[in-house]
Amino acid sequence: MQINKYNNEDLIKLNKAITGGGHKGYFNYDEKSKDPKSPLNPWAFIRVKNEVITLKASLESILPAIQRGVIGYNDCTDGSEEIILEFCKQYPSFIPIKYPYEIQIQNPKSEENKLYSYYNYVASFIPKDEWLIKIDVDHIYDAKKLYKSFYIPKNKYDVVSYSRVDIHYFNDNFFLCKDNNGNILKEPGDCLLINNYNLKWKEVLIDRINNNWKKATKQSFSSNIHSLEQLKYKHRILFHTELNNYHFPFLKKHRAQDIYKYNWISIEEFKKFYLQNINHKIEPSMISKETLKKIFLTLF
Repeated sequence: MQINKYNNEDLIKLNKAITGGGHKGYFNYDEKSKDPKSPLNPWAFIRVKNEVITLKASLESILPAIQRGVIGYNDCTDGSEEIILEFCKQYPSFIPIKYPYEIQIQNPKSEENKLYSYYNYVASFIPKDEWLIKIDVDHIYDAKKLYKSFYIPKNKYDVVSYSRVDIHYFNDNFFLCKDNNGNILKEPGDCLLINNYNLKWKEVLIDRINNNWKKATKQSFSSNIHSLEQLKYKHRILFHTELNNYHFPFLKKHRAQDIYKYNWISIEEFKKFYLQNINHKIEPSMISKETLKKIFLTLF
C-alpha cells in the first residue's frame, strides 16, 4: 500500500501548520477515500467533557486517518471548549456541537439530562447511510493502523470493533490495568466503525458497586446506579482488529482518585506473562517504555 511510505509523526507535524482546512492524511493516497459513502471516509463521532489534558493530542492524532467529524461537548469548565472551537476553526470539516443540557449520570432529572440522549443528539448531525467511528479523546491513536482498519468493511452491515489497553504513569514507570477478569486487552464493544443506518443509543442502568459494570437490578442501591448509554443495532457482522490506540483514562480528574482501586502490572510483567497469548492483537513495539514515553510526552 502506498500509505506505508508515510508515517504518523510527519503527517501530524504537517497538519499543525495547516489553517482553514484541507488537512493531509493517508486518505490522500486512495481515491476511494473521497467517497462520502465509503468506510474509508467515516465521520469521527466525538463527545467531550473536561478532557483538557488529552484532548488536543488526541484530536491531532486522528487527523491523518479521518477527514471529518462532529465534536459534541457539554458542561466543560477546564478549557476543553476553547480547544474544540479552535480545532474546528483550523480544521472546518470538524463541526463543534454544544449540547444544551447538563448530563446527569446519577438521578437524571429528565430524558434530556441522560447520557443516551446526548449521544443521539450529537449523532443526529451525521448523515444517514454514511459511516461513523466513535472516537474517545482520552485515547491517542495510531493513525496508520486506524486508517488501515477502514478497509475491513465490505458491506454496510459490517462493523469493526476496537480494543484498548488502559495505561497510566506513576512511580516513574508505565503500568497497564488488569480488569476483574484478568484481562489486559479489553474489547468492550462500544468503540465501533459502523454505518449510520438504524442506529439508536438507548439508556442502560448500571450498578457500579465495587467498580463492576453489571446491569442494575431491583436489589441495587440507587446511590450505585448510573444512567449510561448502549448502542442498539441488529443484523450486523462484527470484526475485530489489532490494537491501534493508547488509552489514558486516569488522567481525567474525576477518575484520578480511582487509580488504586484497580490492579496494575508493569510493562515487563505484561511482556513476560501476557503478550504471547495476544501478540496477534498487539504489535509488541506499541507496549514498550520508549513508545509509551514518546506518546505520553505529546500530552504536555
